[in-house]
Amino acid sequence: MSNIVLTLGGVTFQDFEVPEKIALGSTQRVAVHELIGGGQVVDALGDAMGKISLAGVFSGADAAARAQILDGATALGAQLPMLWDSFFYTVIIETFRAEYEKPWWIPFWLVCQIVFDPVAAVTDAVSSLTDLIAGDVASAVALAPQAGLSLGLSGAPGATALGAAQGLVAGGIAASDAALTAGGALFNGAADAVSGAAGLTQLVGVSGQLAAVTGLSGYVNRAATNTANELL
Repeated sequence: MSNIVLTLGGVTFQDFEVPEKIALGSTQRVAVHELIGGGQVVDALGDAMGKISLAGVFSGADAAARAQILDGATALGAQLPMLWDSFFYTVIIETFRAEYEKPWWIPFWLVCQIVFDPVAAVTDAVSSLTDLIAGDVASAVALAPQAGLSLGLSGAPGATALGAAQGLVAGGIAASDAALTAGGALFNGAADAVSGAAGLTQLVGVSGQLAAVTGLSGYVNRAATNTANELL
């Protein structure tokens, strides 16, 4: 990358000083909800700012001065602009190491924690409510069979369809609550082992259904709220 100029804070690397490679990447945070009876729901929670790592060399009469600048910035936890080619980030140097070989030749390596990514910020800003609604609806539709419901939703449905789905979900929660109460009574009042086993089986099945329909309500209600906001 000898034709690329890399700057970090007030320090500039160019020509052979620029590392041959710069490692970077991001991580999507996910929450996995394990459901009773099997199955799972996975929520994407957003980008977790990644790290940038690189190794290079300071050279020339100001090699030591530049090494000291980055070492001091690391100790201070200063937020620095980092720029090369079409990449731009605000970072904090998490780790900095240098090997003083000669006053004019100091190899180094460092790891930076990204604290701001303008590209990701723009992507988040332009993410429409329609996309959020469609994602919640897709999650609700995937979860509905475990709740024993058919919502009849797809894509980004309107307020009327979502209102109907909310009614179905509310009815499902009420039915599961009633069945859970009945199963508990059957189990607690069992006169023999067979009746007790039947009550326990009902409790297990209904508990899984109630967990699914309760989770389902979160997706449907959020989709309905965002649909209402989109219409404002």
